[in-house]
Amino acid sequence: MLRRAVALTAGAVLAWTGGTVALAAVAEAGTVTPTVHCTLPAGQGEATGPQQMSVDLSPSIVDPGGKVHAKVTLGPSPATSGLSLNDVPTTPSIDFAMSGGATGTVTVTGPQVNLDIPSGKPIEIPPYEGDFIIPADASGPISFTPVRNLTRTKVLGSTYETPCDVVSGGGSIGTVTAEGTAGHPATLTAPTTAVRPSTGVALSGSLWTVGATPVPSLCAADGGGCDTGKFASSTLAISGSGELSGSAVLAAAGAVPDGSYLVKVGDGTKEATAPLTVKAYQPAGPRAIALSRAGAPVGSVIQVTGSNYFQDRWINTIGLDASGTTLDDTAVYVKSTPDGTFSADFTVSDPAIASIQVDEGNDPATVLTTPFTVTDASATLTAGAAKVKPGGTIALSGGDWPTGTTPTAALCGADGGSCDSARISGSTLRIGADGTLAGTVTVAGSTPRAEYALQVTAGGAQVLTPLTVAPSFIVLTPSAGPKGTAVTVIGQGFAKVATVSIVGLRADGSQTSDPARTKVVGLDGAFSQTFRVDAADTVAIRVKEVLVNPRTETAAFTVQDGTVPAGPSFALSPPEGPVGTAVQVTGRGFAPVATVSVTGRTADGKRTADPYVTRVIGLDGTFALDFTVRDPATKSIRACEVLANGKIVQQSFTVS
Repeated sequence: MLRRAVALTAGAVLAWTGGTVALAAVAEAGTVTPTVHCTLPAGQGEATGPQQMSVDLSPSIVDPGGKVHAKVTLGPSPATSGLSLNDVPTTPSIDFAMSGGATGTVTVTGPQVNLDIPSGKPIEIPPYEGDFIIPADASGPISFTPVRNLTRTKVLGSTYETPCDVVSGGGSIGTVTAEGTAGHPATLTAPTTAVRPSTGVALSGSLWTVGATPVPSLCAADGGGCDTGKFASSTLAISGSGELSGSAVLAAAGAVPDGSYLVKVGDGTKEATAPLTVKAYQPAGPRAIALSRAGAPVGSVIQVTGSNYFQDRWINTIGLDASGTTLDDTAVYVKSTPDGTFSADFTVSDPAIASIQVDEGNDPATVLTTPFTVTDASATLTAGAAKVKPGGTIALSGGDWPTGTTPTAALCGADGGSCDSARISGSTLRIGADGTLAGTVTVAGSTPRAEYALQVTAGGAQVLTPLTVAPSFIVLTPSAGPKGTAVTVIGQGFAKVATVSIVGLRADGSQTSDPARTKVVGLDGAFSQTFRVDAADTVAIRVKEVLVNPRTETAAFTVQDGTVPAGPSFALSPPEGPVGTAVQVTGRGFAPVATVSVTGRTADGKRTADPYVTRVIGLDGTFALDFTVRDPATKSIRACEVLANGKIVQQSFTVS
């Protein structure tokens, strides 16, 4: 079986020599379509047929012993793959026979690429490029004729070679002249379409002085008035074979007016020019501005953006008070981009700001104003369950935080003093453009068990929220309710696979009349169980490991007046639709952290053919998921807790 697998794989290799992407021929590339004979590896046989070969050689003149660059594009091979393979490391190469000014054979080898090989279909290998050296004694025109393709592939830990030799119908694909290049003029190619100021202009050419530094300048259309200052920067470079490549960035629109120019490049020994048209961005419509946030507290950084401005213009952004007076200390200045847009970070530094004004180059005709409200710095902070193990991570959330600032966290004493950022070992906190705080903080593993206050600071806002750090703890959801409330008890940090007992406690510490519940702890030391509070004198719920340790954790519960809240429920949106409808299922009142399974049901209550969907319920007892109705027999959708309480809720769905 292994021999056959290897043989089949090797058979797939044969087409990799010639199966290429069908691309447009490179400019001035030579093309031939000879007949090739391919010898397949691993005894898979042979294949013969036509194969197109297109090759572009540069430069056209090269020093004896110099480097030639080849771009190779091959057509479909006469061989095909008998097996589908993915991510196969493949290295293509091609041999050329030289004649005329030099003899012998040179090879162009492309880089290794990973290919997906379909079975029985033309195999696509991207065009590749490589260099070769002509002989040091070469002189005059040298003609290059393809004589063989060779592809190396790595399959099942082995490397296979597939040669495809040209047997007839070949010919030269190009000529390179070997002679000293010092006396030949350099060539320069520039974009034929208009370019904008402040943008990079791609330039290329050949026969430049090796080792020299190319310097671009911009000249008038008649070749006069050349100015290197019309280019702000350049990445132009000359390769070891005298090839010029890179780009030069034009100066701003004020320095380079629209018009027809010549771009000139000189390397100290040679220079060449090429036509270039410059045309700055023209706004397509009226100017427009927008704020990332219509209101924010002092200290926030908001983003002011605009579009349809003239490029490379100074954009002035400033705050105004309620009377329209400019607040000079708030001013921000940025330049518009080559596409007529701008983005300015505006700091809300003055509580008197009532609007934000933008103008282009101090031109009164360009003034745009938009209202802005300075809000109270009443940032909020919530720490989820407010309990975490040493070294554990807890999610934080909040609102009305100053945007454009980076929040930091520290752990303080319960009274808010003695704050220490070293007790926070990691943070992913961030503030969104709307002032929403989100992310997590990780408490250092060495943090001792205690009641703390978690402090978050950003800009001028600083907020504390209580946080308990303990190796083990329990969280009650809800932590208050009337008699008959079903409380979800979630535990962390308990002994793996241990059994815990859950009971209600009176104020004197004695057990209430409510029946005890038990639960087996998971392998992660966590559990979730529901405990029904019927005793009016309940003040807390206690969890205690049975026969292990025994570890004990307690959390307060307040018995309130009123009736028991409604049981679990969920809604469907939409409640009807054709087969294929994606229904959003949202539920509440389920056991936090339990898993809910949602299925389709027939009229007699049997499960439909629709695939079921599961979701882990949030700490607030809610969940949301999408359920696709594919079975026309579906009459309802059911949600059921898995392995926890077994709550089941069902809603009708009509297939229209």
